[in-house]
Amino acid sequence: MKFSKDKPEEIASILAEGVEMVGELSFTHGLRVDGVLKGKVRSEAFLVIGPKGRVDAEVAIKKISINGEFRGVVRATDRVEVHKEGRVYGEIFTPCLIIEAGALFEGKCNMSEQVQAAKVQKAGPEQPGPSSLPPASSKSAGEDRIKSL
Repeated sequence: MKFSKDKPEEIASILAEGVEMVGELSFTHGLRVDGVLKGKVRSEAFLVIGPKGRVDAEVAIKKISINGEFRGVVRATDRVEVHKEGRVYGEIFTPCLIIEAGALFEGKCNMSEQVQAAKVQKAGPEQPGPSSLPPASSKSAGEDRIKSL
C-alpha cells in the first residue's frame, strides 16, 4: 500500500542485507536500508527501511518509510510512514504520521513542535507591542451572567 500521492521518491543508494554501518551518514538522494545502520543520519531526502532493515539512530530527514525496525529518534520535516511490518521504538517528531494497521509503535510522538517552529519562522521573532488577544476582563463569566439575570 502506498500512502503518498506525491511523485515516487528516487532511491539512489542501498545499504544491502548483510551490511552494517556505524557512524554518521548524510545523503542527497533516497536511501534504502536492508542491513543495519547505527549512529546519526542527516538528509533532506527520503529514507526507506526495508522489511529486514534495522536502524538504531538519531535521524533528521525529510520523509521516512519504515517496513523494518527503527529504534531512536526521528525528526521528519515532511512525514513518517510506518507500514504493517514496521516496528518503531522511540520518539517521532513530524507534522504528518501515518501508521498502517498491524504496525508496532512504542514511544512518543510530537506533531506540534514542528508546526510551532514553522509559525515562528514565518512570523519572525516576537515583537513587543499590543497582543492579538482581547484584554482580560476583571469579572468572571459567572459574574456577568448573574448580573444579567
